[in-house]
This record gives sequence, C-alpha cells and structure tokens, in this order.
Amino acid sequence: MRTRTTPRIVRLLSTVVAAGVAGTLAWMPTAQAADAKPLDFGPGYAIPDSDGNAATSHIGAYGPPGIKVWGDSETYCADPERKGPQAAGGYTGPKTVTHWTSSETSQAVPDSHVAYASYVIGKYGQTQSDEQAAAVDAATYEFLAGGKYAINGSRGKQRLGYPNVSPTARTLAEGYIAEAKKCAGPYTLHIKPSVETTTTGKKVSVAVEVTASLSGAKVPGVKIDLSETGSGTARGSVTTGKDGSASWQFTTGTAGEATVKATASGLPGSQLKVLEPRDASAQRMLLAGDTTAAEGTTKVKVTPATGGVEIHKTDPGKDTMAGASFQLIDPASGKTVAEGRTNAAGILAFENLAPGTYRLHETDSGDTIHALVPDQDIVITEGQSAKAHPITVVDPFKDADLLVKKIDKSTGKALAGAVIEIDSDTVDAAGKHQPGKKIAELTTGADGTAKLKLGVDLKAGTRYWAKETKAPTHYQLNKTPSPFTAKPGEQVAVTVENTPVPPTTPPTTPPTTPPTTPPHRPDKPKTPDTPGGALAHTGADTTAWALGGATALLLAGGGALWATRRRQKTAAEDETTEPQE
Repeated sequence: MRTRTTPRIVRLLSTVVAAGVAGTLAWMPTAQAADAKPLDFGPGYAIPDSDGNAATSHIGAYGPPGIKVWGDSETYCADPERKGPQAAGGYTGPKTVTHWTSSETSQAVPDSHVAYASYVIGKYGQTQSDEQAAAVDAATYEFLAGGKYAINGSRGKQRLGYPNVSPTARTLAEGYIAEAKKCAGPYTLHIKPSVETTTTGKKVSVAVEVTASLSGAKVPGVKIDLSETGSGTARGSVTTGKDGSASWQFTTGTAGEATVKATASGLPGSQLKVLEPRDASAQRMLLAGDTTAAEGTTKVKVTPATGGVEIHKTDPGKDTMAGASFQLIDPASGKTVAEGRTNAAGILAFENLAPGTYRLHETDSGDTIHALVPDQDIVITEGQSAKAHPITVVDPFKDADLLVKKIDKSTGKALAGAVIEIDSDTVDAAGKHQPGKKIAELTTGADGTAKLKLGVDLKAGTRYWAKETKAPTHYQLNKTPSPFTAKPGEQVAVTVENTPVPPTTPPTTPPTTPPTTPPHRPDKPKTPDTPGGALAHTGADTTAWALGGATALLLAGGGALWATRRRQKTAAEDETTEPQE
C-alpha cells in the first residue's frame, strides 16, 4: 500500500475524518502531532513509499490495534498506487466480487486469483502478527495487483526487503501463495457411509473429506461437525488429517432411515469481500477473516437387527459331513437368500439374515451314500448370531436295493411263488447272531425274483436275514435262514435254493395163499385092556409102538403148519382191507 503523509496531512489526521453512516463505518485515524512517530496503521511494518519517503507507507493490515477501517476487522489494501484510506471519505460494503481488474496493470486477473487472494485474506488476514499481516499483504498484491508489486516484482521484493521487515514475512507469503493454489475454494464436502443398508445396533463408519474445486485437492486441517438423526441422535466432530480425510462412527438405533449431516464451517472464503471508498481515488479495501462453509448429507437404511444360523452336518453314525450344499429360501418370494457348502468340520454358517422364517433346502449331500433330508423351516431371530443358533442336520444313509433270487438247487431254474421273510438281525446273550423282528415279506415272481428297499443305519452296512416261510409247489421248504449285509446305496443279492420233494413209492401187495384142508386123522385104535401087572416088552411089541409114534408126530406137524399159514393169510387180509365204520 502507498500512503503519502506530509506534516500538514499529519496535522489534519488529528481530526475525525468521517462519521459512520448506515451500513458503513468511517475510517478513524488516531490523532498525531507533526513531530510524532509515523501513524500506526495496524499489524505490519512502516516502510518508505515508492518515492523513498521514510515511514510513509505500510506493509501489513489496516485495523486494530491501529486505525479502524471496518470495525474490529483487519483490512488490506487492494490498489497499491491509489490514495490511502484517509482519502476515502468512508467505505461502503462489503461487496462480494468474483472478478477483478488490477489497478496496477489495468488487466483483468484470472478468476482463480480472486479465489486465491480470498483464501489467504480469509484464512490468515485476521491477525495481530506483524509478520503474518505483512505476508498476507504481499500475497494479495501477488494475486490482485501483479506487475512490479508481485512478490518477485521490483517493488514487491523491495517492500519485503526493508531491514525492519522480518524475513519471516517473505517465507510466510510464499507459503500462503502455494497453499492457496492448492486449497482455495469453492469447496465440496464428500460424505460416504461404510454401508448403504445395515441393521439396528450396528456401527456405521462415515468417511468425510473436503476438496478444493479449483485444484481437486483434499483440504487438510478442516474441522467437520457431524450429526445423525432418524435412527439415533449421535453427534460428533472430526478434523481432516494430512491426507485431507477423516472418519466418524455412530451406532444405529431404531429401524428406519438414518440421516447423517456433515458441515465444514470456517473454511476460508472463496470470494472477495470488498469495501468501496466513497472517493474513487482512494484504495479499495479487502475485508479479512471471511469464511464459507460446505455441507454434505447421506442416508443409511436401517433394518431390524439380523440373525444367523449355523448348520452342523452329520450322518446317523455321527460322522461329520463336508461338502454338503444348502440353500436358504424366502418362502414368500421363493428366492434363494443364501447358499453354501459345509466346511471340513461339517459346518456352514449363514449370517446377516433378516428376522423371519426361511426354508432350509439341501441340494447335495456331498457324497454317493447319503440321502438328502426333506426341507425344513428355520426361524431367524433378531440379534441372534449364527454361533448362538446351531442346528444339527442328519443325512440318512441311502437305502440298499435287495434282490432275492429263488432257484432250483440242482438246475438253477428260477422258482416262482416262494415266500421269503426279511428279518432284522439280533444278537442273543451268547453273542450269536440270529433272525430278529420281521421287516417284510416277499413273494418271488415268474422270474424267481423279488425286490425290496432296505434302510441302512451304518456306513459299513446293516445285517439282515432272509428266511423262507413257504416253498414253491413241489419243492421242500428251505429251513435255513440266510444272513446278508445291506450297504448304503448299493444292491445286495440273496439267493435261496430249493430241493424238489422226492416222488412217493406205492406199497407192494403179497400173493394170496389158497386155504389148505388138514388131512383126516383116523380114529385111534382102541387099545385092549392090559391085564394087571406088567410084563417085560418083547421086540415085537417095540416095533408096533414105534410105528404108532411116528404117525402121531407126522399128523401133529402137519396141523401146526396149516395153522401157521392160516394165521399169515388172515393177517395179510387184515392189512389190505380198510376198516368199516
């Protein structure tokens, strides 16, 4: 800024120049004697003007603790070659501008420079630091005046190079210029939740960042206030880090829609706030400390807390089953909401399910020996995790296919009409296997076979017995039960043999013997009376007695033979003659 101050002017400055009017404040310099020290304009340094008049110019701000141009706000000169604020006759405004023409070069400056200058004045201009105020003044001339007043222009270097000006001022000014080119507004606040839909009682992270529209860069060090409504009443604030981003977290309350609002207030203004002098020959002044804000809103759908279920897959032998496939189906829509396979431990967990009833449908048992279980309903409870809701699903072994064959033992001919009883196996007290409870009864068909599905309880198979209860016609009953083992998913064949019934031989009838007539037995001759007393027998007497005895023996033997044959004939007739009732 350039201010030409003569002793006469100094004396005039002891008087209040202007009064406040509606919407304005007058510039009110402090009274100063002609031989007093240079006028205290505000934070910064008194420097020679461009003509070399000592302490007649100023690099820094106009305002407290020096003269006031606009209340307690610091202001900065925008036109280095025009008259100082004392010639303004007061100021009006502030007026927001987005376009600027340099009074030094008479050229329109890029609109981005307007935003850069606004950034520097807005963020760093409201200060009591001499170095900082001088740096803001130098950076403002870089963007709005240009020419020799640019920071590396002849006058720009001169102003920062005076011995009483701290070298820090130039360092700060260069930093402000670089920062403004990166971080000047307008600004956009980006807010993104970690999820678009969640459930009650869940934590939701919200990522926030503020970007500078001109450069696209994320702005660090920005404080952002956040609030959540609709599901809860969370409040909080974060500050963006060096990478220009920050994260905030809240916990959902009731089901519905959570609205998260983020506000970054206090951002450096991106438009100049200009105080216009009533006298156009005086400098325009730029109001420091202007701020702007950026806002962003996002919504998260909150549903009732989810639940889960953990499926434990086993077989009847309690062996775990890996690789079994299941689906959870929404009965209302018929759509599959989740699916998966059991792991090596036979476990499959379904999480994050909306409360309600689902149908559990098995699509693959994972092997060839187990059958699928029927569908079953599963109720998912709000807030109950899968770990807290285990269920065991037992896949039965597949039935075995029994084929009974009935054949002739000698010829192998298939035999129809045999009745075969299938019994379970039982073990007696001595540990001996034997037929148990009747399971089924089969009758062989024309091909000599019968079929049956048999349940299997063990992976190694289940023992059964085949027992014939009725033999085919003309065959003897096979009274020996046949044990067999039915294995899951396999066919088992049992062959039962039969032996024909032997033919019956009719009894033989003995020949009939004709009746015999016993010979006539002559009367025994009468023996003469023997005189009393015995005489000795002579030889003649002996011969007669011998002949008589032989004849008697012959007759007795013939009679006995006839009687014997008669009895045999009678017995034979009795055997061949049926008794009469």
